[in-house]
Amino acid sequence: MNRRISKSFKTIFKSLYPNFSESEIENSEEYFFFILSNYPDKSEIIQLKALFFIFSFKVRTLLIRDQNIANLINKLQSSNVETLRKLGFSITALFGLSTARSLSGEGSVYKYLDYPVYKNSKIKKRENSIPKNLEVAVIGSGAGGGIAANLLNQKYEVGIFDKGHFPNGETNNETFGYHNFYETNAIQQTRGYKVQLLAGMGIGGGTSINWTTSLRTPDNILSEWDALTQQNNYFNSDSFNKSLDYICQNLNVDETNNKIPQKEIKLAQGLELNKTSYKIIPRNTKNNDCLESGFSTFGHSDDTINSSYKSWFSKDKFNEDNIYSNTQVKSLAISNGKATHVNVEHNGQSYSVAVEKVILASGSLNTPKILLNSGYKNKHLGQHLKLHPVSGVAGKFSDLQNPWAGSMQGIYSDDNLFRKDNYGYLLEGLPMHPSLFFPFFPNNQDNFADFISSYNYWSGSIVLTSDTSSGSIINKNPQHLWKYNLNNFDHGNLLHGIENLVKANFLAGAEEIMVATSPTMHWKRESNEDIESFIGKVRKVRNEPFRILLGSAHQMGTARIHPNPSEGVVDLNGKVHGLENVYITDSSTFPRCSGVNPMITIQAMSHFLASKI
Repeated sequence: MNRRISKSFKTIFKSLYPNFSESEIENSEEYFFFILSNYPDKSEIIQLKALFFIFSFKVRTLLIRDQNIANLINKLQSSNVETLRKLGFSITALFGLSTARSLSGEGSVYKYLDYPVYKNSKIKKRENSIPKNLEVAVIGSGAGGGIAANLLNQKYEVGIFDKGHFPNGETNNETFGYHNFYETNAIQQTRGYKVQLLAGMGIGGGTSINWTTSLRTPDNILSEWDALTQQNNYFNSDSFNKSLDYICQNLNVDETNNKIPQKEIKLAQGLELNKTSYKIIPRNTKNNDCLESGFSTFGHSDDTINSSYKSWFSKDKFNEDNIYSNTQVKSLAISNGKATHVNVEHNGQSYSVAVEKVILASGSLNTPKILLNSGYKNKHLGQHLKLHPVSGVAGKFSDLQNPWAGSMQGIYSDDNLFRKDNYGYLLEGLPMHPSLFFPFFPNNQDNFADFISSYNYWSGSIVLTSDTSSGSIINKNPQHLWKYNLNNFDHGNLLHGIENLVKANFLAGAEEIMVATSPTMHWKRESNEDIESFIGKVRKVRNEPFRILLGSAHQMGTARIHPNPSEGVVDLNGKVHGLENVYITDSSTFPRCSGVNPMITIQAMSHFLASKI
């Protein structure tokens, strides 16, 4: 069967990317098969394999000639039939990813972009013997686990379990970074609306690979958290604000650690011309020496970035012998309303560690899985998944944009953060690495060679939506998949943000503009199409699956906080309802989405809750 799938892959690939050499095609095909083998939702892969198998037979050429394949895919993407639309969507996303990534470390498209080539790095594993017992087991070492472990270590014997690696401080390679420091190789998508899930995995969690954007939780959000949990000045309080202050001070959060990179200068100009204000993004760095940090998202988290690992696990604050990396917590042993052991797997061996307290901080995608695997039941567990769904706009300009260079994000606009009913969106810059671009802007309708030769003249930006929509876990074993659908309210906010980015790019002088829809919407100044006409088309994009390409780097709310167990999973102190000694200190506790990039909010929540344990 694989030979027939290979035949179909090459036929389709050559029609989409006719300028690629045979070795580049083989390079992309190798990664394509890697995706087929490792994609978490196996049912999706079975369907795709069946299609490629059928497509490989000669009878196909009677209906679809090779030169018409690109047009066929475009028609599939535009179809009013969801199944056909999904097919076109999946092909373009997979092929886009297969050109951008490679198991060898050099994506097939790299040389056409003058994209820096870094060899695959090496992971240095640190082997610490799994203990027989602990006073406190902290599960996860990211934004939620780091500060909690640091605080509790002052009065308890604390051990940290994390299934990921220690950061090596040198990884700049895109594929290697995604494969070693992200959940599921950064290829997992939700069912329903296909939202790509980017979640950090490793010591330091997402803080070791995120874009260093450090925004405080707005008071409006904290007040709504109070309302949702039936409290009065609990979150919007001096106490929680002191936690925010503590985190920002320890991480040296400041806008002076940033400046507008070349890739966002046009965005800033366009926003200003569109009468939209913008601000410099504060960053959690020691100084402004790491302004060329565009590759730290692949694991190159050097000493200037105040990740959870650097901030809370330094030698004077935590003994690294008590950090158990490459160790996956499978479940908790629960007896009489109390966790007695943590069941872990390390190097293929199973261990059971006796514990007095457990702090779950594995993130919104993993914390619910551990509790579900432990037999714990609560109707809100694994529900209310918030994603801050993101889509993008790219503009081509006459001068070089260096789309991946400089700080990962330089500016943001919160003019529409509370557009309606306390919900809206942020506009932010985007580091346009190939894996973040080609799956979202496949652009099958134009000459691909012309497009990639102009890549360095493009600049990207995103709409980050504060969502009222919710996702949920859909099966317990073995894959723990998620589903998510975008409601009309959030869709309207998303389109409004896209419209403003289109206007900003146009006013800044963009020669071409692309929108991350399926198929890609593409405006060219030379075509003399009125920009208002193009914006009118954007406004008409229907709220249906596979119409807009979406991603998520923020997952929240799957074990939400509420004093009443019929309304939430943890109480106001972060203790899991019905369990005497299990606490949660990560983003899964959020009563609603944070509205802004949540790293600071997560750490403040963790500090706020862990201080009560």
